[in-house]
Amino acid sequence: MLNSWPPIYMESDKGMGVSRYKTSYGMSLHSHNYFELEYPFTGNCRQVFKNDSFEFTRGDIAFFKPDSRHAFFVSDEAKMLRITIKPTYMPKIYDRFEDEFNNMNIIRIPSNEVKRVEGILLAIENEFEHQNDYYSEVISAYLEVLFALIIRFNQESEFEEKKSYAIDFKVFLTYIDNNLKTVTPSGVAEYSGYNFPYFSKLFKKNIGVNLSEYINLQKLELASKLLLETKKSIEFIGYEVGFNHKSYFHRIFKRYYGVTPEEYRKTGGRLKKYTSETK
Repeated sequence: MLNSWPPIYMESDKGMGVSRYKTSYGMSLHSHNYFELEYPFTGNCRQVFKNDSFEFTRGDIAFFKPDSRHAFFVSDEAKMLRITIKPTYMPKIYDRFEDEFNNMNIIRIPSNEVKRVEGILLAIENEFEHQNDYYSEVISAYLEVLFALIIRFNQESEFEEKKSYAIDFKVFLTYIDNNLKTVTPSGVAEYSGYNFPYFSKLFKKNIGVNLSEYINLQKLELASKLLLETKKSIEFIGYEVGFNHKSYFHRIFKRYYGVTPEEYRKTGGRLKKYTSETK
């Protein structure tokens, strides 16, 4: 099934839907009145939720409550399964797990449980596609097992997260500083040994800003120093700190400093930096 993976969208009048996506598909920011599960069997996907952007891959399952504003994008090589469920479809499950649903977004599945979860997801899809006798009851049973498992995984991740305060994040900050020109958020996560969504969450909780923003701030801090202390061209400075496109360097520099790199250099850096208070 995964070899062909034809795109498909199926929906029942009972309040449930199953979709398959592949190759560069996405949905812009939206919300709806049903639960949504997203799981990539291959490739990378990206979701936007609560002003943060996260990549997730095989072994990560994304979960959205009703009325949660979010977006998702599927990469060229991805094959993603999306399941939508109205609360009325699974009242017993909703009543039982309502409190736990508030604390879930991207759940990391332990490596020894990935095939088990994938089997349940594919079984749900198969039941929904063929709709044999009692298919709705069978799907409800699968969903109860699936939600119980991902809540368990989420709680285990939260326990690991509490232990993360013992991690010396200075190691990762040093890694960023030493590789500033080429460093990427996913590269830092790979260096840490954690998957990207989980590490991003830990990083923001421990450092106070999200990983992408921290990297950009470090690059801009170095760029501002080079603008004042050297006669290198602005384009060269942007490239040297890791911004490969001049237009993007200008745009992000002005976003944080309130002025262009040229203006910053001309005034000797005396213009006030752009902060959240100046928005």
